[in-house]
Amino acid sequence: MRILLVRPPVPRHTMGLKHVMICEPLELEYVAAGLAGHEVQILDLIVERGLEARLRSFRPDVVGTSCYVTGVNEVIKLCRSVKRWNPACRTVVGGVHASRAPEDFADPAVDCIVLGDGTTVMPEVVAAFAANRSLEDIPGLALPRGAAVLRTQGRAYMPHPDTLPLPRRDLVAHLQHRYYYLFHQPVATMKTAWGCWYKCNFCFTWQITDGHAYARSPESIVAELETITADDVYIVDDIFLIKPSRLARIAQLIREKGIRKKYLVYARADFIAANEDIIAEWAGLGLSAVFIGLEAATNLELSAMDKGTTVDFNREAIAVLRRHGVDTYGSLITQPDYTPQDWERLWRFIEETGLFYVNISPLTPLPGTSIWDAYKDRLTVSRRAHGLFDLSHVLLPTRVPLKAYYRSLLRLYLRTCVDPRRARRLSLRSLPPVWSPKYLRLWFGSLRILLQMIRAHRHHDPRDLALAEDRGPPLAESAPPRPPERALGAELRT
Repeated sequence: MRILLVRPPVPRHTMGLKHVMICEPLELEYVAAGLAGHEVQILDLIVERGLEARLRSFRPDVVGTSCYVTGVNEVIKLCRSVKRWNPACRTVVGGVHASRAPEDFADPAVDCIVLGDGTTVMPEVVAAFAANRSLEDIPGLALPRGAAVLRTQGRAYMPHPDTLPLPRRDLVAHLQHRYYYLFHQPVATMKTAWGCWYKCNFCFTWQITDGHAYARSPESIVAELETITADDVYIVDDIFLIKPSRLARIAQLIREKGIRKKYLVYARADFIAANEDIIAEWAGLGLSAVFIGLEAATNLELSAMDKGTTVDFNREAIAVLRRHGVDTYGSLITQPDYTPQDWERLWRFIEETGLFYVNISPLTPLPGTSIWDAYKDRLTVSRRAHGLFDLSHVLLPTRVPLKAYYRSLLRLYLRTCVDPRRARRLSLRSLPPVWSPKYLRLWFGSLRILLQMIRAHRHHDPRDLALAEDRGPPLAESAPPRPPERALGAELRT
C-alpha cells in the first residue's frame, strides 16, 4: 500500500520554541521504519508546503499523522482535507496526546487513533485496511464514534525498544539542512528511552507508558549513533542522564567506536549535582548542553509539583555544568498567582546562577496529567483552543491583569536571553559570533516570539479564540459513511 505520513503545521497562535528550533519528525520516521514492504513517504508541513499536490501525485491509500496537544485542530483539518480529496483514503492519528486524550480526535474524518507505539501498531492497522478487516480486533486503538471513541482491547505501550527498527531518516534527508536547535545545525534527533522514572504532576510522560520506563541497551544506542551523519545529536528522552552503569557502558562503546558527536540531552538537577564525575566524563565525549527541568526558584513550588528535588540541587547542577563547559538549557514554570515580587525573585535566581538559555512556561494543566482534574474547570479558554495549550499562553486566572502578566513574562525574557552583552559575559559554550548567520537567525526567531508575546493577551479575545478553535470546514453530510464494523463491548469515552 502507499502510505503518506504527514507532520502538521504549527498553529498560528502557538508561541515559543517553533521560531528557534525545528527538529526532524522522529516519530514519523519510526512509524515509516515499521512499514517495510509498503511504499512510504513523509511530508513535513512545518518546513514544506503542498499537501493537496502530494496527495494528487503520490495517491496514498493511507495517511497517518501525529501531534502534541497544540496540533489537534491542525490534524483534524488535515484529515478533513484528505477525506475531501478521496473519501476512501484511510486516516490514522497517533502521538503522545492521542495516547492520553483520544477523544479530542473524535471526528468523522479520522478513521483510527493509535494509543501506543505506532511503529508496531501501524503495520497491523494497515494490514487490516488492506484486507478490509475490522479494526476492533486490534488492541491498543480508539475508534471515533460521533463525539466519543470506542477503545479496543488494551495492550502494553510498546515492546522492548531494542526490537524497534532504526528510524527512516532517509525519507527526510533532503530536508536535513532545515532542521536545527538554536545554534546546533544540522542536528539529528534520537530516542533511547520512553516514559519516565519520576512522577511530576504537571507532566504526562510517565502516564503515557502506564508508569513503566522503556530503555534501549547501550549496544543498540551506539549502533544507531554510528549511522548518524550529523555532528549534533539531540537525545529527546525525558531523562537521558539517569543510570550510572548504563551511561558508563555507552561512554565505553562511544570511545571504542571512535564516535565524535556533540550531544544535547535531558537530565534532572539532583542527578547532575550528585554525579559530577559523570558530567566530566561526558563533557569529554562531546556533551554540549543539558536540558534541566529546574521548574522553580522556591522549594514550596517544587514540592507542589511533586518534583522531588530542591532549589539547592538546581543551583549546584548549573554550577557543575558550568565547571565542565556544558551549557544549561533550563525550563521554569511560573504560577498564575505571581506578583511583581515573585517575578523579581525568579529573575534574581536566573542572574545569580548565570542562566541564559531558558524556557519560561506559565503553569499549563494538560489533559492526561495528574493536575488536570484540579484545574480543568478553571481554564480561561476553551478546551478546543488547542493552539493555546503551548506552555507559553496563560490559561488560568491570574492575580494581576492578564496583560500585566504577559508583560512580566516578556520582561523576564528580555532581561535573560535577549541581551548579547549578558551572553558574552556568561561565556556560553555554544554561542557563535554575533554576526554569524546562526546568531542572526536566533535573533530573528526571538524577535518573532517577542512580537507574539506583546499581543498574546489579545489571543484571549473572542475573535482570536474562535480562530484558535477552528478545525476547518466539516465534511459534507453527503460524504460516504465509514464501513460498518461489528459491535464490540469496548469502552466508550467522550
